[in-house]
Amino acid sequence: MKKYCLFLLLLVFGLLPLIVAAQETPLEPVDLRVMTFNIWVGGELVDFGKVVESIQAAQADVVGLQEATGNAPRLATALGWQYVSERTQIISRFPLIDPPGADGNYVYVQVNPGQVVAIANVHLTSDPYSPYAVRDGSTLEEVLQLERETRLPGIEPVLASLEKLIADGVPVFLTGDFNTPSHLDWTAAVMTTRAEVKYPVEWIVTKTVEAAGFVDTFRAIHPDPVENPGITWTYGYPYPRLKLDEVLDRIDLVFAANALEILDSQIVGPAGSPNVDIGITPFPSDHRGVVSTVRVLPVVPPLFVAVQNRRVMQGSEVVVRYHAPGGEDTDKIAIVPAAGDVDSALMWLPPYEASFFGSVTFGTGGLTPGEYAAILINSENEEMSRSPFHVLERDAVPLVRTDKTTYAPGETITVLWENTPGFRWDWVSIYSLNDPDLYNNYWGYVYTKAAIAGKGVFDAAVLGDEMLPPGDYVVRLLFDDGYQVLAETPFTVGE
Repeated sequence: MKKYCLFLLLLVFGLLPLIVAAQETPLEPVDLRVMTFNIWVGGELVDFGKVVESIQAAQADVVGLQEATGNAPRLATALGWQYVSERTQIISRFPLIDPPGADGNYVYVQVNPGQVVAIANVHLTSDPYSPYAVRDGSTLEEVLQLERETRLPGIEPVLASLEKLIADGVPVFLTGDFNTPSHLDWTAAVMTTRAEVKYPVEWIVTKTVEAAGFVDTFRAIHPDPVENPGITWTYGYPYPRLKLDEVLDRIDLVFAANALEILDSQIVGPAGSPNVDIGITPFPSDHRGVVSTVRVLPVVPPLFVAVQNRRVMQGSEVVVRYHAPGGEDTDKIAIVPAAGDVDSALMWLPPYEASFFGSVTFGTGGLTPGEYAAILINSENEEMSRSPFHVLERDAVPLVRTDKTTYAPGETITVLWENTPGFRWDWVSIYSLNDPDLYNNYWGYVYTKAAIAGKGVFDAAVLGDEMLPPGDYVVRLLFDDGYQVLAETPFTVGE
């Protein structure tokens, strides 16, 4: 009778849990097809339906996207998939969980009830592009220094966040458009077959990823870069339209750590182009996709609560996934103010009856705009896990501003933002005032790193040693790896 009354209360107040059944399933190997795919400015430049067709033809289970520009949910829907991590641009036929401590760097993929692997997805800085530097006469040391200054700082925080997972034996995937070649490709033997490889290079980013415990899945299956260079960027569009001085390379990669076996790796690209395994006509991107089949043994994750969306409009629902301790009738999932503890719960729900893996849904109509957290409380009334989120006013709009309106030449520029979508590739960029060329003419940019409210600095590391010359500028907040301007504000660099 008590459980029936609880059901009625939850139904009346809109708090009925979304239950994910989690039986005691033995840990057994799973074969996953993991894909990386830069879909080229939202997949709209050629035919969005062909993006869908490419993923279907690849028979992918999980896809790390780049340049999704807000289209990840649309793409998942077109595929018939329910699961999207917008802030990491990952879509999946399996449930995705954004666990505490991941900080937007990775998510769990729940391949069986209560059993997960992890996946991270990156899109490293494209400019300046080191193979162009090689083409234009830079020395080996100059090229390696360029990598240390640009792409290495982009991958190091991601690898740091994955370090404990790998040490604990969790299967981890790393997908991405790395915008750097592989050290496995630029060899002395390859110099005789590819004109752009003017000298061997131990490319720093891929060496660092490998040292962290990852295996390049494509090279595991195709070890000879002469026989199969695996080029992913760019044969141009429509194939084979290329600039006369264009260079080709393999920069779209699928890495795996703690895999039982790499079973296969295939290139998805324009039908009839070299080394393509899965051909699509017309192919919708200037990047080929890579899909790898990997056998893994999933793991049972630590106890957690994980808010599904970190940015919630007031009155909308908050879905909280969990792995609870299993103290029947005593465990709780609670909503507290950002700095609140177990005694400051504004609302709470039990894990219900899903073997303590599942999800619950809260309404936010009674919460004022601000910062909150979902917390997991055990039978001893102790906090076991915490997952933060923001509640925004329904009419809240993204904002961006500089800490000053006028700067001296060479002075560091601090930019602050709030009410962003909270996606990992939301970005802030500086342009000359009244310059309409968003694609080419930015002076420098920083990613928000999924922070809904935060700040970034434009110093010599971002703008170069010369910084900004005197003049009028505008700082723009742009959406999800694309060119949709969400907010902007002007500033001046004086004489």
